Amino acid sequence: MKNRINKNWLLIFVLIAFVVMTGYGNTEETKKAAQNTAVGAKQVQSATPAANVPKAAVAKQPDADDIAVSVEGNILKKSEIEKVVKEKLNALKSKDKPPAGQIKEMRANIKKQMVDGFILRTLMSNEAERRKIKATDKEIKIAIDELKANLPPGRTVEAFMKENKISREHIILGIKVKKMVQQDLGKKAKPSEEEIRKFYNENKEQVTMPETVHARHVLIAVAAGDDDKVKAEKKVKIEYLRDKLVHGADFAEIARDNSDCSSKNEGGDLGVIRKGQTVQPFEEAAFSQEINAIGPVVTTEFGYHIIQVLEHNLAKSSPLEEVKGKISDFMEQKRKEEAFSALANRLREKAKIIIYEN
Repeated sequence: MKNRINKNWLLIFVLIAFVVMTGYGNTEETKKAAQNTAVGAKQVQSATPAANVPKAAVAKQPDADDIAVSVEGNILKKSEIEKVVKEKLNALKSKDKPPAGQIKEMRANIKKQMVDGFILRTLMSNEAERRKIKATDKEIKIAIDELKANLPPGRTVEAFMKENKISREHIILGIKVKKMVQQDLGKKAKPSEEEIRKFYNENKEQVTMPETVHARHVLIAVAAGDDDKVKAEKKVKIEYLRDKLVHGADFAEIARDNSDCSSKNEGGDLGVIRKGQTVQPFEEAAFSQEINAIGPVVTTEFGYHIIQVLEHNLAKSSPLEEVKGKISDFMEQKRKEEAFSALANRLREKAKIIIYEN
Protein backbone atom coordinates (compact mmCIF):
# COMPACT_ATOMS: atom_id res chain seq x y z
CA MET A 1 0.00 0.00 0.00
CA LYS A 2 1.39 3.36 -0.94
CA ASN A 3 2.19 5.69 1.91
CA ARG A 4 0.83 8.72 0.07
CA ILE A 5 -2.74 8.56 -1.18
CA ASN A 6 -3.69 11.43 -3.43
CA LYS A 7 -7.08 12.76 -2.38
CA ASN A 8 -7.99 13.74 -5.95
CA TRP A 9 -6.43 10.64 -7.51
CA LEU A 10 -9.52 9.84 -9.59
CA LEU A 11 -9.38 13.10 -11.50
CA ILE A 12 -5.71 12.50 -12.43
CA PHE A 13 -6.50 8.84 -13.12
CA VAL A 14 -9.19 9.77 -15.64
CA LEU A 15 -7.32 12.73 -17.11
CA ILE A 16 -4.15 10.75 -17.83
CA ALA A 17 -6.26 7.88 -19.19
CA PHE A 18 -7.86 10.18 -21.74
CA VAL A 19 -4.56 11.78 -22.73
CA VAL A 20 -2.63 8.51 -23.03
CA MET A 21 -5.40 6.80 -24.98
CA THR A 22 -5.74 9.76 -27.31
CA GLY A 23 -2.11 9.16 -28.25
CA TYR A 24 -0.86 12.63 -27.33
CA GLY A 25 1.04 12.15 -24.08
CA ASN A 26 4.74 12.19 -24.92
CA THR A 27 6.68 13.36 -21.91
CA GLU A 28 8.35 11.37 -19.16
CA GLU A 29 5.96 12.93 -16.62
CA THR A 30 2.98 11.59 -18.57
CA LYS A 31 4.52 8.14 -18.85
CA LYS A 32 5.27 8.05 -15.15
CA ALA A 33 1.85 9.33 -14.19
CA ALA A 34 0.25 6.80 -16.47
CA GLN A 35 2.20 3.98 -14.80
CA ASN A 36 1.14 5.11 -11.31
CA THR A 37 -2.45 6.19 -11.82
CA ALA A 38 -3.87 5.74 -15.29
CA VAL A 39 -6.00 3.05 -16.77
CA GLY A 40 -5.02 2.24 -20.32
CA ALA A 41 -7.36 1.26 -23.10
CA LYS A 42 -6.91 -2.46 -22.58
CA GLN A 43 -7.49 -2.10 -18.85
CA VAL A 44 -10.74 -0.25 -19.32
CA GLN A 45 -12.10 -2.74 -21.80
CA SER A 46 -11.02 -5.81 -19.86
CA ALA A 47 -11.91 -4.62 -16.39
CA THR A 48 -14.53 -7.37 -16.46
CA PRO A 49 -13.86 -10.69 -18.20
CA ALA A 50 -13.66 -10.30 -21.96
CA ALA A 51 -16.55 -12.72 -22.46
CA ASN A 52 -18.84 -10.30 -20.62
CA VAL A 53 -17.97 -7.29 -22.79
CA PRO A 54 -19.52 -7.43 -26.27
CA LYS A 55 -17.21 -6.42 -29.08
CA ALA A 56 -18.00 -3.32 -31.11
CA ALA A 57 -19.55 -4.00 -34.48
CA VAL A 58 -17.07 -4.05 -37.37
CA ALA A 59 -18.23 -2.76 -40.74
CA LYS A 60 -16.57 -2.59 -44.14
CA GLN A 61 -15.42 0.97 -44.80
CA PRO A 62 -16.41 2.52 -48.15
CA ASP A 63 -13.36 3.63 -50.13
CA ALA A 64 -14.36 7.30 -50.08
CA ASP A 65 -15.27 7.32 -46.42
CA ASP A 66 -12.97 8.94 -43.88
CA ILE A 67 -14.69 7.46 -40.83
CA ALA A 68 -12.56 5.40 -38.43
CA VAL A 69 -15.08 4.92 -35.62
CA SER A 70 -18.61 6.02 -34.83
CA VAL A 71 -19.90 6.20 -31.24
CA GLU A 72 -23.59 7.03 -30.95
CA GLY A 73 -23.24 9.16 -34.07
CA ASN A 74 -20.03 10.90 -32.98
CA ILE A 75 -17.30 10.42 -35.57
CA LEU A 76 -13.51 10.10 -35.39
CA LYS A 77 -11.93 10.51 -38.83
CA LYS A 78 -9.10 8.43 -40.22
CA SER A 79 -7.35 11.60 -41.32
CA GLU A 80 -7.37 12.89 -37.74
CA ILE A 81 -5.83 9.65 -36.53
CA GLU A 82 -3.21 9.70 -39.26
CA LYS A 83 -2.18 13.25 -38.34
CA VAL A 84 -1.56 12.30 -34.72
CA VAL A 85 0.16 9.05 -35.70
CA LYS A 86 2.64 10.99 -37.87
CA GLU A 87 3.31 13.53 -35.10
CA LYS A 88 3.83 10.77 -32.55
CA LEU A 89 6.10 8.67 -34.77
CA ASN A 90 8.18 11.70 -35.77
CA ALA A 91 8.66 12.57 -32.11
CA LEU A 92 9.68 9.00 -31.27
CA LYS A 93 12.05 8.77 -34.24
CA SER A 94 13.80 12.00 -33.28
CA LYS A 95 14.29 10.81 -29.71
CA ASP A 96 14.59 7.01 -29.60
CA LYS A 97 15.17 6.03 -33.26
CA PRO A 98 13.18 2.76 -33.01
CA PRO A 99 14.12 -0.14 -35.33
CA ALA A 100 12.30 -0.08 -38.68
CA GLY A 101 10.59 -3.36 -37.82
CA GLN A 102 8.87 -1.78 -34.84
CA ILE A 103 7.34 1.14 -36.71
CA LYS A 104 4.37 -0.87 -38.01
CA GLU A 105 3.55 -2.17 -34.55
CA MET A 106 3.92 1.28 -33.01
CA ARG A 107 1.64 2.77 -35.65
CA ALA A 108 -1.03 0.15 -34.89
CA ASN A 109 -0.73 0.75 -31.15
CA ILE A 110 -1.14 4.51 -31.52
CA LYS A 111 -4.21 4.05 -33.71
CA LYS A 112 -5.75 1.65 -31.20
CA GLN A 113 -5.07 4.06 -28.36
CA MET A 114 -6.77 6.87 -30.24
CA VAL A 115 -9.83 4.78 -31.09
CA ASP A 116 -10.15 3.44 -27.53
CA GLY A 117 -9.68 6.92 -26.10
CA PHE A 118 -12.29 8.41 -28.43
CA ILE A 119 -14.80 5.73 -27.46
CA LEU A 120 -14.22 6.18 -23.75
CA ARG A 121 -14.23 9.98 -23.93
CA THR A 122 -17.41 10.07 -26.00
CA LEU A 123 -19.26 7.61 -23.78
CA MET A 124 -18.31 9.49 -20.62
CA SER A 125 -19.20 12.87 -22.14
CA ASN A 126 -22.61 11.64 -23.25
CA GLU A 127 -23.33 10.07 -19.89
CA ALA A 128 -22.32 13.23 -18.03
CA GLU A 129 -24.64 15.23 -20.28
CA ARG A 130 -27.47 12.75 -19.68
CA ARG A 131 -27.00 13.09 -15.91
CA LYS A 132 -26.67 16.88 -16.23
CA ILE A 133 -23.28 16.84 -14.46
CA LYS A 134 -21.48 20.20 -14.38
CA ALA A 135 -17.97 21.39 -13.43
CA THR A 136 -17.63 24.74 -11.65
CA ASP A 137 -14.77 27.22 -12.13
CA LYS A 138 -13.68 26.49 -8.56
CA GLU A 139 -13.52 22.75 -9.24
CA ILE A 140 -11.52 23.36 -12.42
CA LYS A 141 -9.00 25.51 -10.52
CA ILE A 142 -8.65 22.86 -7.81
CA ALA A 143 -8.11 20.19 -10.48
CA ILE A 144 -5.37 22.19 -12.20
CA ASP A 145 -3.69 22.85 -8.84
CA GLU A 146 -3.83 19.12 -8.13
CA LEU A 147 -2.21 18.33 -11.47
CA LYS A 148 0.48 20.90 -10.73
CA ALA A 149 1.20 19.30 -7.36
CA ASN A 150 2.02 16.01 -9.09
CA LEU A 151 4.62 17.47 -11.46
CA PRO A 152 8.39 17.49 -10.79
CA PRO A 153 9.89 20.64 -9.24
CA GLY A 154 10.37 23.42 -11.78
CA ARG A 155 7.84 21.99 -14.24
CA THR A 156 4.91 24.33 -14.90
CA VAL A 157 1.42 22.98 -15.37
CA GLU A 158 0.98 25.24 -18.42
CA ALA A 159 4.00 23.73 -20.17
CA PHE A 160 2.94 20.20 -19.25
CA MET A 161 -0.59 20.70 -20.56
CA LYS A 162 0.63 22.33 -23.77
CA GLU A 163 3.22 19.66 -24.51
CA ASN A 164 0.75 16.83 -23.87
CA LYS A 165 -2.20 18.62 -25.50
CA ILE A 166 -4.25 18.51 -22.30
CA SER A 167 -7.10 20.95 -22.75
CA ARG A 168 -9.50 22.62 -20.35
CA GLU A 169 -12.11 20.24 -21.77
CA HIS A 170 -10.04 17.26 -20.60
CA ILE A 171 -9.96 18.74 -17.10
CA ILE A 172 -13.71 19.40 -17.13
CA LEU A 173 -14.51 15.86 -18.29
CA GLY A 174 -12.24 14.43 -15.60
CA ILE A 175 -14.21 16.35 -12.96
CA LYS A 176 -17.52 15.13 -14.37
CA VAL A 177 -16.35 11.51 -14.41
CA LYS A 178 -15.20 11.85 -10.82
CA LYS A 179 -18.68 13.06 -9.87
CA MET A 180 -20.37 10.21 -11.74
CA VAL A 181 -18.23 7.64 -9.95
CA GLN A 182 -19.09 9.24 -6.63
CA GLN A 183 -22.78 9.14 -7.57
CA ASP A 184 -22.56 5.44 -8.44
CA LEU A 185 -20.80 4.52 -5.21
CA GLY A 186 -22.67 6.78 -2.81
CA LYS A 187 -21.93 5.88 0.81
CA LYS A 188 -20.27 2.64 -0.26
CA ALA A 189 -17.08 4.49 -1.21
CA LYS A 190 -15.76 4.75 2.33
CA PRO A 191 -14.96 1.49 4.15
CA SER A 192 -16.41 0.75 7.57
CA GLU A 193 -14.34 0.26 10.71
CA GLU A 194 -14.91 -3.50 10.41
CA GLU A 195 -13.72 -3.52 6.78
CA ILE A 196 -10.60 -1.54 7.69
CA ARG A 197 -9.78 -3.95 10.51
CA LYS A 198 -10.35 -6.95 8.21
CA PHE A 199 -7.99 -5.46 5.59
CA TYR A 200 -5.38 -4.78 8.28
CA ASN A 201 -5.51 -8.36 9.58
CA GLU A 202 -5.36 -9.88 6.09
CA ASN A 203 -2.61 -7.61 4.75
CA LYS A 204 -0.11 -7.30 7.57
CA GLU A 205 2.79 -7.39 5.10
CA GLN A 206 1.48 -4.22 3.42
CA VAL A 207 1.39 -2.26 6.66
CA THR A 208 4.77 -3.45 7.91
CA MET A 209 7.63 -0.96 7.99
CA PRO A 210 10.50 -2.73 6.16
CA GLU A 211 13.97 -3.18 7.56
CA THR A 212 16.16 -0.23 6.55
CA VAL A 213 19.63 1.19 7.02
CA HIS A 214 20.84 4.76 6.72
CA ALA A 215 24.26 4.46 5.12
CA ARG A 216 27.02 6.44 3.47
CA HIS A 217 29.91 5.21 1.38
CA VAL A 218 33.05 6.02 -0.57
CA LEU A 219 33.34 4.48 -4.04
CA ILE A 220 36.43 4.02 -6.13
CA ALA A 221 34.94 3.00 -9.45
CA VAL A 222 36.35 0.24 -11.62
CA ALA A 223 35.78 0.69 -15.35
CA ALA A 224 35.12 -2.14 -17.79
CA GLY A 225 38.45 -1.55 -19.52
CA ASP A 226 40.60 -1.52 -16.36
CA ASP A 227 43.34 -4.14 -16.45
CA ASP A 228 44.64 -6.00 -13.39
CA LYS A 229 47.30 -3.35 -12.72
CA VAL A 230 44.78 -0.50 -12.63
CA LYS A 231 42.42 -2.53 -10.45
CA ALA A 232 45.26 -3.26 -8.03
CA GLU A 233 46.14 0.44 -7.83
CA LYS A 234 42.53 1.32 -7.11
CA LYS A 235 42.36 -1.39 -4.44
CA VAL A 236 45.43 0.12 -2.77
CA LYS A 237 43.79 3.54 -2.86
CA ILE A 238 40.52 2.36 -1.26
CA GLU A 239 42.45 0.52 1.47
CA TYR A 240 44.47 3.68 2.13
CA LEU A 241 41.30 5.74 2.44
CA ARG A 242 39.74 3.16 4.76
CA ASP A 243 42.81 3.26 6.99
CA LYS A 244 42.47 7.03 7.26
CA LEU A 245 38.80 6.66 8.24
CA VAL A 246 39.55 3.99 10.83
CA HIS A 247 42.03 6.41 12.40
CA GLY A 248 39.49 9.22 12.69
CA ALA A 249 39.42 11.06 9.35
CA ASP A 250 36.16 12.85 8.55
CA PHE A 251 34.02 10.51 6.45
CA ALA A 252 32.13 13.26 4.61
CA GLU A 253 35.38 15.01 3.70
CA ILE A 254 37.00 11.81 2.43
CA ALA A 255 33.92 11.07 0.34
CA ARG A 256 33.73 14.58 -1.14
CA ASP A 257 37.41 14.53 -2.11
CA ASN A 258 37.71 10.95 -3.39
CA SER A 259 34.44 9.16 -4.12
CA ASP A 260 33.38 8.40 -7.68
CA CYS A 261 29.70 8.30 -6.70
CA SER A 262 27.41 11.31 -7.13
CA SER A 263 26.61 10.98 -3.41
CA LYS A 264 30.02 12.60 -2.82
CA ASN A 265 28.22 15.95 -2.90
CA GLU A 266 26.34 14.86 0.22
CA GLY A 267 29.46 13.48 1.91
CA GLY A 268 28.72 10.00 0.60
CA ASP A 269 25.27 9.91 2.21
CA LEU A 270 22.94 7.47 0.41
CA GLY A 271 19.96 8.13 2.67
CA VAL A 272 17.68 5.34 3.86
CA ILE A 273 18.02 2.04 1.97
CA ARG A 274 15.63 -0.91 1.89
CA LYS A 275 16.60 -4.43 0.92
CA GLY A 276 16.48 -4.93 -2.82
CA GLN A 277 17.55 -1.38 -3.65
CA THR A 278 21.28 -2.04 -4.02
CA VAL A 279 23.44 -4.78 -5.50
CA GLN A 280 23.73 -7.91 -3.36
CA PRO A 281 27.31 -7.54 -1.98
CA PHE A 282 26.60 -3.95 -0.91
CA GLU A 283 23.29 -4.93 0.68
CA GLU A 284 24.79 -7.85 2.60
CA ALA A 285 27.52 -5.63 4.01
CA ALA A 286 25.27 -2.69 4.87
CA PHE A 287 22.65 -4.78 6.65
CA SER A 288 25.20 -6.76 8.67
CA GLN A 289 27.58 -4.01 9.79
CA GLU A 290 27.58 -2.48 13.24
CA ILE A 291 26.33 1.09 13.47
CA ASN A 292 29.06 3.72 12.91
CA ALA A 293 31.71 1.07 12.16
CA ILE A 294 33.99 1.56 9.16
CA GLY A 295 33.34 -1.66 7.29
CA PRO A 296 35.83 -3.68 5.27
CA VAL A 297 36.24 -2.88 1.60
CA VAL A 298 33.33 -4.31 -0.40
CA THR A 299 33.72 -5.22 -4.06
CA THR A 300 30.75 -4.86 -6.40
CA GLU A 301 30.25 -4.53 -10.15
CA PHE A 302 30.71 -0.76 -9.68
CA GLY A 303 34.05 -0.94 -7.93
CA TYR A 304 35.35 -0.77 -4.34
CA HIS A 305 33.27 0.61 -1.47
CA ILE A 306 33.83 1.69 2.09
CA ILE A 307 30.48 1.62 3.92
CA GLN A 308 29.44 3.21 7.18
CA VAL A 309 25.98 2.48 8.60
CA LEU A 310 24.56 5.41 10.57
CA GLU A 311 21.24 3.85 11.55
CA HIS A 312 19.63 0.40 11.34
CA ASN A 313 15.87 -0.04 11.76
CA LEU A 314 14.39 -3.53 11.96
CA ALA A 315 11.09 -4.36 10.26
CA LYS A 316 8.05 -3.78 12.43
CA SER A 317 4.28 -3.88 12.12
CA SER A 318 2.48 -0.57 12.38
CA PRO A 319 -0.41 -0.46 14.91
CA LEU A 320 -3.87 -0.30 13.35
CA GLU A 321 -4.57 3.14 14.79
CA GLU A 322 -1.41 4.43 13.14
CA VAL A 323 -2.36 3.29 9.63
CA LYS A 324 -6.15 3.36 9.77
CA GLY A 325 -6.40 6.55 7.73
CA LYS A 326 -4.07 5.27 5.01
CA ILE A 327 -5.95 1.98 4.78
CA SER A 328 -9.26 3.83 4.47
CA ASP A 329 -7.89 6.03 1.68
CA PHE A 330 -6.40 3.03 -0.09
CA MET A 331 -9.65 1.04 0.03
CA GLU A 332 -11.68 4.04 -1.12
CA GLN A 333 -9.28 4.55 -4.03
CA LYS A 334 -9.63 0.91 -5.12
CA ARG A 335 -13.43 1.08 -4.94
CA LYS A 336 -13.53 4.21 -7.09
CA GLU A 337 -11.15 2.63 -9.58
CA GLU A 338 -13.42 -0.42 -9.82
CA ALA A 339 -16.51 1.81 -10.12
CA PHE A 340 -14.86 3.75 -12.96
CA SER A 341 -14.10 0.54 -14.86
CA ALA A 342 -17.61 -0.77 -14.21
CA LEU A 343 -19.13 2.47 -15.50
CA ALA A 344 -17.01 2.33 -18.65
CA ASN A 345 -18.04 -1.26 -19.30
CA ARG A 346 -21.76 -0.57 -18.74
CA LEU A 347 -21.72 2.36 -21.13
CA ARG A 348 -19.84 0.35 -23.76
CA GLU A 349 -22.30 -2.53 -23.51
CA LYS A 350 -25.27 -0.23 -24.20
CA ALA A 351 -23.67 2.00 -26.83
CA LYS A 352 -23.86 1.74 -30.60
CA ILE A 353 -20.20 1.60 -31.59
CA ILE A 354 -19.03 0.93 -35.14
CA ILE A 355 -15.32 0.51 -35.85
CA TYR A 356 -14.64 0.61 -39.58
CA GLU A 357 -12.00 -1.62 -41.13
CA ASN A 358 -8.87 -0.03 -42.57
